[in-house]
Amino acid sequence: MGIVLVAAIGIWGAIRLGLNTEYPVLVVSSGSMCQRLTNPSTSACTLAIGDLIVIRGQDSTSIMAGPPPVGSIIVFRPPPPYSTDPNYLVVHRVIGIIQTANGLSFQTKGDANGGPDPWNPSGVPASRVVGVFQYTIPIPYLGSAILAIRGFMYNEQTGQPNPQGVAVIVALVVALFAFEVIEPSKKKRHKATAPPSPEVQTPPEKPSGLDGSSES
Repeated sequence: MGIVLVAAIGIWGAIRLGLNTEYPVLVVSSGSMCQRLTNPSTSACTLAIGDLIVIRGQDSTSIMAGPPPVGSIIVFRPPPPYSTDPNYLVVHRVIGIIQTANGLSFQTKGDANGGPDPWNPSGVPASRVVGVFQYTIPIPYLGSAILAIRGFMYNEQTGQPNPQGVAVIVALVVALFAFEVIEPSKKKRHKATAPPSPEVQTPPEKPSGLDGSSES
């Protein structure tokens, strides 16, 4: 288990380094980028709930603005006072770029939303951009399963662990401990009570000369 854990951490670190972002893979958890949810006359959906997306950190000057599909889709932390939680991320399209005294700032909008985001017109500072959307990983139901597990383990409103989530973690730890303790003791007991293997006796060699033959 330790080897598997270390290997997983190493692989995840390599992915983060290769894609130049702290969040290289994310799950879409809202419908603000899925047009068919708000407009029944269309089947378009840029990013659906449960989609597993890959993002890459890149220079802010390479980000483009415009309507779908021209504008870049970015993942970012909304500026204060809209959010102070560093783990709260939004994935929306860039519809405008403005130059400020502190650098570039991006005006954003969800493809399914009726209007631009509330932090416009000042927009999202480049320093709060986590990365740019690259593509969706085509593994059905994986993202939805991750969302379901997260919803079971954590309260979506407060971000605190749910009681049932804590109970599951405790049960897994107890089960692992019991397995590690009971399994070796069973092996020792089986080894101590194993019946002795039967001895194989070989007949004695017959002395030469007793069968009427002789050696010359």
